[in-house]
Amino acid sequence: MNEHTIDLAREFSKYPFGRYLQDGDDSAERFRDGFLIPALERYEHVTVDLGGTNFYGSSFLEETFGGLLRSGFKKDDLDKQLTVLHDKLPSIVEEVNAYIEAQNRRTMQHAA
Repeated sequence: MNEHTIDLAREFSKYPFGRYLQDGDDSAERFRDGFLIPALERYEHVTVDLGGTNFYGSSFLEETFGGLLRSGFKKDDLDKQLTVLHDKLPSIVEEVNAYIEAQNRRTMQHAA
């Protein structure tokens, strides 16, 4: 299988912050559009390792992962293609999954 892991703290920023590009170089929009989406388009399976930092703002996580659905990805596909992990804080992974699920519900409501 064609797999790739993104170590967010090592490859992107130890201090991820903000939602949009205008919030700075460590923003969710920059990570999603510059790192995560290209990886999802290139590899069959992508793991995002959120370890290496213990603080993620809700705006960063929601824009990164909920934003995938707003960018055209489908939840069912992400369930198969994307793994998110954090070695010390599983609650961050639960939060990510909740943002994906919430955006999926909003997307389904707008489609109906």
